[in-house]
Amino acid sequence: MAEVRPFRGLRYASNPTVRLGDLVCPPYDVISPTERQALAGRSPYNAVHLELPEGGSEERYATAARHLAKWRQDGVLATDERPSYYVVRHRFPHLNEQWERWELTVLVRLEEFERRIVLPHEETTSGPKADRLRLMEACNANLSPVMCAYQDPEGLIRNGMEHVMGTPPDSVAEDGDGSEMAQWVVDASELYDAVQSVLADAPLFIADGHHRYETAIRYRDLARQRAGRWQEQDTFNFAMVTLIDFDDPGLLVLPYHRTLGHMDPPTLTAVRNRLLEVFQIQTFETQPTSPKALEEAVVREGRGTSLGLLGPDGEGPYLLTLKGASSEGGLWESEGWVLHQEVLEPVLRDALSDYITYAHDPVEAWESVVEGREQMAFFLKSFPMDLFQAVVSAGQRLPPKSTYFHPKLPTGMVFNLLEGEV
Repeated sequence: MAEVRPFRGLRYASNPTVRLGDLVCPPYDVISPTERQALAGRSPYNAVHLELPEGGSEERYATAARHLAKWRQDGVLATDERPSYYVVRHRFPHLNEQWERWELTVLVRLEEFERRIVLPHEETTSGPKADRLRLMEACNANLSPVMCAYQDPEGLIRNGMEHVMGTPPDSVAEDGDGSEMAQWVVDASELYDAVQSVLADAPLFIADGHHRYETAIRYRDLARQRAGRWQEQDTFNFAMVTLIDFDDPGLLVLPYHRTLGHMDPPTLTAVRNRLLEVFQIQTFETQPTSPKALEEAVVREGRGTSLGLLGPDGEGPYLLTLKGASSEGGLWESEGWVLHQEVLEPVLRDALSDYITYAHDPVEAWESVVEGREQMAFFLKSFPMDLFQAVVSAGQRLPPKSTYFHPKLPTGMVFNLLEGEV
């Protein structure tokens, strides 16, 4: 169903005096100003100079393009000689455990969502797409991949990657937090049959990078208009995508929590009253005294559709359990959907975005309420992957910030130039 291709990736040239871990960076939307400064200080060639360039709103895109052109000219970046697949074994720590996720970076032909070949799970906003489009137009490149999940019940692609990993990797990027990304540049023939067999009749589910994917479609349409005559194999008809098997034991999904703030007393009372109508509110058997303990207690003590609540001035925490059931099924099993659709949207309506903030870090959500910056924090469980597949396959979108796939895919392991043909 999805057309998947190997490609001639643009990569950092091997240099024994430079650590690849000092050159990669997180995606743009999770880099704070402080972290950006630290990344830029690691190396003048760190990918953050491309992914999140400095400068005014107009000049920074040209700055990124100048960096990219100069790095290619100076041999800092080099294009692989033949089309390849890029296999990464991503090891990372989480909660005192070591996890391992296998990733396969490829090109995927861009398809409108209506064709049901590439499936989205959330809505996008115009601001990030405008920003990413300006950067794509300046650099003529996919700088960071879209993360997609796929189904491979027989493990054909995984078996192929396991065989590849029996040889030394072409590059390794290590970070100070204990993460390691080992990358193999794989000749197209080694994985081609497995990739084509698995994805011939299977859709791809966007896990992270909706804005980048939709921006790539917009870039493609503009490129076609400019070209006048174009070929199906032109690179702008494809996007760089990193594929991860739904059954990969390292596909870690963390919850996104919600905080509410800046509500006047009548609005705060209305939210409280609606919560009482929808949920049964009770204390925990063992009262959590820390953000992480609250996250764990919601999972341990919650039954069915349930979530945690920290009220104004640190009131609580409480366990909220859905009172009734619904004939709709599907998303009704999602705490995020119930909270959004049955409580927040009916009360706050079009002003919801003025009051709500999303945080995947439980400490951030907890402290924002305890310190008085926000009035309420809702602690959700991780969105179940079987429900994710069922809901997205049915053509539904999830509530905003329903999933946080951890860790984010880094920028800089491989880039894709939008030049010529695939």
